[in-house]
Amino acid sequence: MGKHVNQGWQNMDGNGHYWPGQQPGVPPSYYAGPTDPLVSGDYNGWFRRGAALVKQIWKPALLLHAVIAVPTVALTLPTQNYMLREQQDAAAALDVRPTELPPLGDLVLALTLLVIAALIAGTIYVIAMSATVQLVVQAATGRPVSLGAALGTALRRTPALLGWYLLLIPLALIAIALCVLPVIYVAAATAVLPVVVTVERGTGIGRCFQLFHADFGVSAGRIGTYFGVAIVAGLAVAGVSAMVEVVGGAGAGLAADGLLNGLFSVAFAVVGTPFVVAAYADMRSRREPFSTAYLMAN
Repeated sequence: MGKHVNQGWQNMDGNGHYWPGQQPGVPPSYYAGPTDPLVSGDYNGWFRRGAALVKQIWKPALLLHAVIAVPTVALTLPTQNYMLREQQDAAAALDVRPTELPPLGDLVLALTLLVIAALIAGTIYVIAMSATVQLVVQAATGRPVSLGAALGTALRRTPALLGWYLLLIPLALIAIALCVLPVIYVAAATAVLPVVVTVERGTGIGRCFQLFHADFGVSAGRIGTYFGVAIVAGLAVAGVSAMVEVVGGAGAGLAADGLLNGLFSVAFAVVGTPFVVAAYADMRSRREPFSTAYLMAN
């Protein structure tokens, strides 16, 4: 659609649309009005739309993420437990024979297995996230909310999603090397990457940054809320895991951490994804004429 400078969010036009005037080649239905299921004019509107979409998709989304949580935990927890035992054995060996080196070969093997398990689990999670995005799109566009159809779309978009996430790794590493603020910036700008790749074609990381900067205040407010809730919940999970470790030992703490993180991932994916999709819609509508009708055409 090209670049546009959106000056219509302060006042709606006479037809009740947020974008004033019609751009050449853009169907009238692509101009969001105040009742659009995804696009909102303010923060409260975004929150209301996100909450409404959670109510519409939570059952199939919960089933999906609960199912994928089982292989995810099964893949990562045993390897993490093995690494913990190896670290404890290495520490004990150093206490008894301080001149001997710990069994680094075993640790490298365990780390390799953990990376492989994480890649497999990550692929499963990417598929689930894309499918959840599609469930939200189905609900927003008035289609039947079908987990099977959502998974079909997600599987078709998985190669593109994995490719973009692999490209995101070096960008994230550079951000980490630069310090905290660049990491936060990159994470915030690319939070909508699963939505971008699922509902658009041929776009990825660069598109995320374009949308994020279309209206920085809107983007920061939506994504900041999303991350803020995640951070608070993550700290709570870490605190409970630490208490379990104090009472029951390192093994119990690791098990509790894996279980609680699994539950948190399920709950946050189910509740958080609709808000991310709604944030994407708000960000995109600040850059170009966009409404939920656009998604109905795809």
